Amino acid sequence: MITPEHLTGFLMMHAGFRAEFGRLAEACANPRDDAHEELLEEQLALVLDMLHAHHSHEDAGLWPMLAERAPEAAEALSELESEHSALDPLIAAAADRGVPLAGRARTLRRLHELVNEHLDHEERTAVPLMLRHLTVEDVEADKRRALDDFGRRRVPLVFGWLASSADADLLARSYADLPAVARLLFRLFWWPAYRRRYSRLYGAAIPASAVLES
Repeated sequence: MITPEHLTGFLMMHAGFRAEFGRLAEACANPRDDAHEELLEEQLALVLDMLHAHHSHEDAGLWPMLAERAPEAAEALSELESEHSALDPLIAAAADRGVPLAGRARTLRRLHELVNEHLDHEERTAVPLMLRHLTVEDVEADKRRALDDFGRRRVPLVFGWLASSADADLLARSYADLPAVARLLFRLFWWPAYRRRYSRLYGAAIPASAVLES
């Protein structure tokens, strides 16, 4: 059995998805210029890629594992998988660069709404099952898969995005879980760089974090 702290990485991804589609919907409705539009496209592609990978791992690995260990939950897990399928058309529409960004803003607003509803459902249904039936080894294997999805070059960018989305408690747990070298790199380079990126993306300062400002 694991503790809630073991699911920090999983919940950090959820925090990122909960926040970013709403931010993108607002910014994409009126890009400032071509450079801003291209940066928004890059951010959107990153977050959609991470969402696809997250759902793929759940459908192919996590949900079957939980259904095997808790057969009574198989139907509930199947409902979560069906919600992934229901999101797929919106994800495809949001990624369609044949449509101008402003024309995708409404899609992104709807995606923001439905992703948050889905994550609420997932955290009510799947997280308690994960806490009862996963092992530390399962969680560590999932972390390795997530890092593979990030790709080495994208790690600073993904960590910055997630840090910009998490509340202080979740971010503190995530930060403490990083290796010492990664914590140093985050403070000195990754976080300042992402704060500049956030400002270019959204025309505002990144939400302040007491954890990283101390």
